[in-house]
Amino acid sequence: MSGTTARPVEAVELTRAFEKGDLMLHYQPQVDVSHRWPKIVGYEALARWPLSDGNFISPDRFIPVAEASGIVTALDIWVIETVCKEMAHARTKGASGRLNMSANVSAQHFGEAQFAQSVADILEKTGVDPGCLTLEITERAVLAKGDLTMRNILDLREMGVSLTLDDFGTGYSSLFHLKCLPVQEVKLDRSFITDLPHQARDAAIVSATIKLASELGLRVVAEGVERASQASWLRTNGCQIIQGFLYGRPAARRHHQRGA
Repeated sequence: MSGTTARPVEAVELTRAFEKGDLMLHYQPQVDVSHRWPKIVGYEALARWPLSDGNFISPDRFIPVAEASGIVTALDIWVIETVCKEMAHARTKGASGRLNMSANVSAQHFGEAQFAQSVADILEKTGVDPGCLTLEITERAVLAKGDLTMRNILDLREMGVSLTLDDFGTGYSSLFHLKCLPVQEVKLDRSFITDLPHQARDAAIVSATIKLASELGLRVVAEGVERASQASWLRTNGCQIIQGFLYGRPAARRHHQRGA
């Protein structure tokens, strides 16, 4: 059974793996639980680095290296292009319903002058509806780059791309960003979900966040949901979308690999 390895990662090794096409994407379902029956409404794309022994290098280890070395901007574009190709592929195969894909974008890339235009070019090339693409941005990204990041955010929203405020509740100015950022969705950090429904403080924070988001017309995604008791509590308290091992672990599909 494959797992993750904690061995050190060197920038040159990561660069070589990326250029050779060794990185791949795994997709984790996002499930709408607001109706009688749970329904998959989208997937989050998660970069993975497989090794020859069947293990994976954890993204927690190689993403910081990618950011420090500058590879992360190329990695972001590859992820966005791959998920758009996946949506285009699903459309050609006659997939019914609306498939949404989400991808994380680094703070560094949101601060690049041509980022929004790069996304626009990918959408045009693949013919994907911009409303089917969701980009996840952290508060760190907003704080790090200022005006240029905001320009990219506004341009992406103007073209119809959805935006999620990721890791919500772990930053310094969450409420301020809800006021100022044109996001459509907030993603509750897993640290608030782990001990639900029995941890009273976490329950109070999550419940209040869901109510606030609802008042602002925002969707709420809870990540890290692993138990039925967590899902039941979240649904009862108005959370629409759930992501976690309860409904599916991240998994690869053959045509998701680089170069396919």
